[in-house]
Amino acid sequence: MTSFVWLGPVIGVLVGFFLAGGGILGVVGAALGGWLGHQFDVIIQLSNSVYQFTTRNRDGDNDIQQAFFRATFISLGRVAKCDGAVCEAEIQWTTAVMDRMGLSAEKRREAIDLFDLGKSGQHDLTAELNALQKACGRRTTLLQIFMEFLVQAALCDGALDQKEWAMLTHIAQTIRFRVAALERLVRSTQAFHEFRAQDKTRPLSPQEELLQAYQILGVDPTASMTELKRAYRRQMSQHHPDKLVARGLPEEMLDMAKEKTQAIRAAYERITASRS
Repeated sequence: MTSFVWLGPVIGVLVGFFLAGGGILGVVGAALGGWLGHQFDVIIQLSNSVYQFTTRNRDGDNDIQQAFFRATFISLGRVAKCDGAVCEAEIQWTTAVMDRMGLSAEKRREAIDLFDLGKSGQHDLTAELNALQKACGRRTTLLQIFMEFLVQAALCDGALDQKEWAMLTHIAQTIRFRVAALERLVRSTQAFHEFRAQDKTRPLSPQEELLQAYQILGVDPTASMTELKRAYRRQMSQHHPDKLVARGLPEEMLDMAKEKTQAIRAAYERITASRS
């Protein structure tokens, strides 16, 4: 496009000169035509730049979604297998994830194949994690959502053993997710699992429900209202479906994020009610 940067002004000068009938008016017409031709070139170049920018962004989002999908199911397989045989609870949880994602038959087959690949232990997990970290770049919220999925999987059987913790720590460090943040995420996810449980064998006391709410928000019971509001807004922003899609989260995984926002809102309302 830049090789024709003077084409518009030249054509404008000639057209303006002849349309104005030559002479003095022709000079004025040529000047006006040259200016209009230049503006035309600017508009064309700007349009081309916008097209290239949006195309790159669209391609970038596709790269993120593919990297996220691959890394998620490969890592789920590795976490499920790291402590020995894959248990029934882990299989059921992974199957439930696929159901909630509403995967097509082809995409579901891909997810199963990736899970089995991770479970085999023969695949280079570090390479997949590096690809995910590179694709996400500064979109660190996606990396947190990724770790949340893995922590939920590790806790689906009700416990987090040493080997699972070691694997989660390795994954977190590879994608540059702080271990301290992972520890808070584990506590929050444990509370979230309890919040979602429909078959509680023992109803929680009001004090236990309140403590659970604080854990979901990731704050101490001694937190001020300012700290509480800040934690609530941060978590709601991190899990907002529209923002996650804009950052590259596969749309199939949105329902899981929506579940978390419901728990976050309920936890915040429970705490604020106790302080009113």
